Amino acid sequence: MKSIRIGAGLGFYGDNWEPVVASIERGDVQFIASDHLAELTLAILQKDRQRDPTQGYARDVVPMLLRLWPLMQPRGVRFVCNAGGLNPHGAAQALLAAFAAKGLQARVAVVSGDDVLPQLLEAGNLSEPFAHLFNGAPVADVRERLVFANAYLGAAPIQQALDGGADIVITGRVADAALFLGPLVHALGWTLNGAHTESDLNRLAQGLTVGHLLECSGQGSGGNFGSQGGWQAIPDLAHIGYPIAEVWEDGSALITKAPGTGGRVNFDTVRQQLLYEVHNPHTYFSPDVVLDMDGIHLTDEGDDRVRLTGARGSAPTDTLKVVAGFRDGYKAEVTWGFSWPDAWDKAQAAQTTIRTLLAEKRIPFDELFVEYPGLNSAHGALAPLPDATTLNEMNEIWTRLALRTQNKAAADGFGRLFPWIGLSGPAYTCGFTGLHNTSELLGIWPTLASRQAVEAGVKVDWLGSATPQASPKHGSSEAGLHVAGGHAASNSHHPQARVEPANTASPAGTVRIPLARIAHARSGDKADWVDFGLFAWNEAGYRLIAREVTAARVQAHFAPWLPGEVDAWLLPNILACKLVLRGALQGGGARNLRLDNLGKSMAGALLRMEIEVTQAELDQILQTPRVGWWGESPPNQPQEEVS
Repeated sequence: MKSIRIGAGLGFYGDNWEPVVASIERGDVQFIASDHLAELTLAILQKDRQRDPTQGYARDVVPMLLRLWPLMQPRGVRFVCNAGGLNPHGAAQALLAAFAAKGLQARVAVVSGDDVLPQLLEAGNLSEPFAHLFNGAPVADVRERLVFANAYLGAAPIQQALDGGADIVITGRVADAALFLGPLVHALGWTLNGAHTESDLNRLAQGLTVGHLLECSGQGSGGNFGSQGGWQAIPDLAHIGYPIAEVWEDGSALITKAPGTGGRVNFDTVRQQLLYEVHNPHTYFSPDVVLDMDGIHLTDEGDDRVRLTGARGSAPTDTLKVVAGFRDGYKAEVTWGFSWPDAWDKAQAAQTTIRTLLAEKRIPFDELFVEYPGLNSAHGALAPLPDATTLNEMNEIWTRLALRTQNKAAADGFGRLFPWIGLSGPAYTCGFTGLHNTSELLGIWPTLASRQAVEAGVKVDWLGSATPQASPKHGSSEAGLHVAGGHAASNSHHPQARVEPANTASPAGTVRIPLARIAHARSGDKADWVDFGLFAWNEAGYRLIAREVTAARVQAHFAPWLPGEVDAWLLPNILACKLVLRGALQGGGARNLRLDNLGKSMAGALLRMEIEVTQAELDQILQTPRVGWWGESPPNQPQEEVS
């Protein structure tokens, strides 16, 4: 049975591409797919484009391919990326100019048509209300401040570009996993457009899962492994290998990495990535297929090999997700340090002084956010702080103050409130940054668009030495390009089955333990939501998580710091609980004032949550080996069901 191997490229704009070299040289890959765009990245690229209209793309694509293409070309490795961002043609032209200067040639295809800003700007467009996906607010509230709006395209135009003979495909905003699904459909002959049979949809679901496991580079091979104690068992992160998938015609897949590289591919590292930023794992929407993870089986074969089977798919919806950005004021931030003695009291006095000056000078602002790096900036009110006496004995206290305002002059002048304190305030300042530190904030507006309206403008252009080849359109049910759509339908169209495990009373004689004792976790951002995966080390631990970790208890845990509604789903097939905390990121990463603006550290805050167990239950968990293979013993396979 035919198979191909596809390797992960970057996981974000600015990621390291040296691990991709190992995948090309030693991983026997035929394709590299590189994901440069997070939701926040489009906001960054928009600021670039405001300064220079020729920009708006992820500029790391040029030096990356100057490094990789001489290795890829003789091996016949082809490359797909979404580094085009808001200006895919600009990215392609910059790349071809750099190639020409080095005497390199490639057939480059550009996928465009994801820009839907004109539709959102059209006043009174009743057929496309573009309401906010999470809270239903009308787009009229922000229409005059919109600066970009891009739909998540699917795999079809990527497939068309590869069918046409492109060596390099550069897209704008496409769904992350579509970067991988396009090559799979092209090379394995799967049906994409018009897929309706169970086998067709399940193959696409498997391909979508592969793409999701690979889209975040080293995060799929042990990077960012969120645990207490377990992360130290991930070897040689300095030379981490990015994940590689070998995928067969029937959709089954093996997740691995290039030999001789660092990191680890096992049941635990793969399942952490599986639940990363997917919201409802039973209906993970993409433009090409809707994935249900309930049947997924991860078979840990040891030696950095995990077999993936069981993904189930259903037909996509008739809408595409859109991420839009709008101007939402300005931010200025200052970080100030005071040293022993009385460091804490000095920091409080300085903060009081600044608040007094803001009031006396009538400086307009919406929020003054204060946190203490090294003490509570990661976990806020959930981080235990020493009492004031102990804090005053600390060697130094750092205070970060971030001002949000609609007035640029107020933001520009914020830093000028501070320097005089160096000579006329509390003694022993030990550092100051932020005198000139104004940045524009961009709010994120997630919404839905009609697939038909978007796909009418999708096209593939060939630049440089590229000419479309008359190769067959694998899996296409009709001539020409037809973009399969559907993404993230609203709750009213797709009700979410929130799982609330029975709140069984704990037996007498219990002990309280943090979840970190029995589980590991990962978190990330989805617009204004924080998205968690919580993973039991073994089946005994999963039974307690299923009993104790309810949506209501998680909501109560975060309430002192980040109040918001919580969704929860159980996945016994991978011994995990999926959680989403809504409204936790101050409107999204591009306007969040916290140091951890993307919620990456909040998995640690979840692992602080305490549950009640009996000593016998705890002993059973701690004495039971971890599920999956960590190199110390033969692989220990998870059971399909947990009683």
